Amino acid sequence: MAKKRYERNLSRRDLAILDFVARYRVGTEGMLRKVCFSPEDRIENVRRVLFRLEKRGLLSRFECGRTFTYFVMTRRGLGVLGLPRRTPRPLTEQSLPVQIAVASYCVDHGVRRLTNSEFRDLYPELWRPGLQSSNYVLVESDEGLKLSMLIVDRGGAARRIQARVRRIVAQRSGLTKFVELMRARRFRVVVLTGLPEQQAKIDRQLGRNSFGTVEVVTALVPSLAEILTMRR
Repeated sequence: MAKKRYERNLSRRDLAILDFVARYRVGTEGMLRKVCFSPEDRIENVRRVLFRLEKRGLLSRFECGRTFTYFVMTRRGLGVLGLPRRTPRPLTEQSLPVQIAVASYCVDHGVRRLTNSEFRDLYPELWRPGLQSSNYVLVESDEGLKLSMLIVDRGGAARRIQARVRRIVAQRSGLTKFVELMRARRFRVVVLTGLPEQQAKIDRQLGRNSFGTVEVVTALVPSLAEILTMRR
């Protein structure tokens, strides 16, 4: 079957861009420049490529405030990747900061978020219907491969993070293999937050509590603070 016009002459880089946006539900010029382009590529070149993909109907562009632009997938773009052709759920005031924070963290730390289907296929013994499984990343450590779960702080009370971590641990305590992973110190929770002062508050709150053998750490993601400030 002949390729449709919008599918023709797509480069590896084009497909890498589409794969990134599909995986994280969002992409920005800065993220995609780091992941899909060479260091020598200027931002103007990044914009030309994204504009071409947008004109082909493979990506949609959105603006948040006057300076923040992001891209999401279209039905056509998902089809090009061999994924179900469905209209992606719109990113909301609550979900956009979460997706931006997770994608930014993964880009900055050179890790790759596992999709729910990837996690289920790779680790069926750690997967259960209804258990949130789309914010896991795998990280090499001295203890071996470690499973990290990313959660995003949107600037609320630090004690809420403590409650969320306890809930995450409790929900997985019913899975034998997950308990074994925790006991081996190979499961950790990473709290993504946008401001140094908020990070300090969360660190103090977490330091007053014990989560057993589950490591809980924080990571600063400046782009999260930027998007939260814009949307107020």
